[in-house]
Amino acid sequence: MLRRVATIALILGIAGCGGAQFSAAPGPSHAATQSRVAAAPHGRTWMAPEAKRDDLLYVSNVFDVTVYSYPQGKLVGTLSNFDNPYGECVDAKGNVYITDSKFGRIYEYAHGGTKPIATLSDKEYQPFGCAIDPTTGNLAVDNYETNWDYPGDVAIYRKARGFPQSYVVEGLYYYYYCGYDSSGNLYVDGLNNGGFNFAFARLAKGSHTLEYVLLPQSITYPGGVAWDGTYLAVGDQAGAAIYQFSFTKGQPKLQGRTTLTGAGLVGQFAIADSTVVAPDQLNSTSNVLFYPYPAGGNPTQTITNGVSFPYSAAISPAAAR
Repeated sequence: MLRRVATIALILGIAGCGGAQFSAAPGPSHAATQSRVAAAPHGRTWMAPEAKRDDLLYVSNVFDVTVYSYPQGKLVGTLSNFDNPYGECVDAKGNVYITDSKFGRIYEYAHGGTKPIATLSDKEYQPFGCAIDPTTGNLAVDNYETNWDYPGDVAIYRKARGFPQSYVVEGLYYYYYCGYDSSGNLYVDGLNNGGFNFAFARLAKGSHTLEYVLLPQSITYPGGVAWDGTYLAVGDQAGAAIYQFSFTKGQPKLQGRTTLTGAGLVGQFAIADSTVVAPDQLNSTSNVLFYPYPAGGNPTQTITNGVSFPYSAAISPAAAR
């Protein structure tokens, strides 16, 4: 049923996860979140005139994407007409890519823009996280699973256009988030078949094989993946923590931990210099929390205006335009 020919790699190991187990879904709170907001109306699209000259924080919610000045946190816009916009990523020009899991599309918006400047179709899959390769401009999209409940994949669009190449690895069934390091190596997290154990994989620069990686740290539930300038940051969505790893010849080593005190369920976070922005789905009112990075601890700033069960955060710098 899959529309793309996949590159298969044999499993190397399974990363066991002690403690709580969750059924497979785009987030542990997904079913509850959907039932609580099913009747919520879609809002209108708008953008304040000053938005294009500001650094912007994009936050994906259940049905829309809210846009804030960064780091001030002032609401300056809303992008609507989505249905489950789970993932976001930003390219070198400041263009923002938003995945829509329900519609099976990836939309590209210019910094501060209100209409897509390009749309990629991914209709047979449920696109989730995404990342831009800083060395090539390629777009990687994690597809959670197919629309027929078959395993997902990583789809890589050359220069963020056209028809993608698909990559899968045995042992990764539900694909969640992904991130590139500065050398163009791609890292992917998710869940194994059955949806009870964390799984992680790496696509080395220039390789055509997605390889399973056993991380030296137990992670309860897959969170965001991002390069922080020195290490690869991998989130534990249900553990209120971000772990930093180095990779030498493909082998991971734990280098540190950032504790997100007060957070419940953090999906794709955004790191900018000494701050990490963490969208929290679990708080009763939903919020976006700012923490010192990598120190962590207590949040230094909170955004609640316009937020409704946020899944991801991305920062688009005005200077990139």
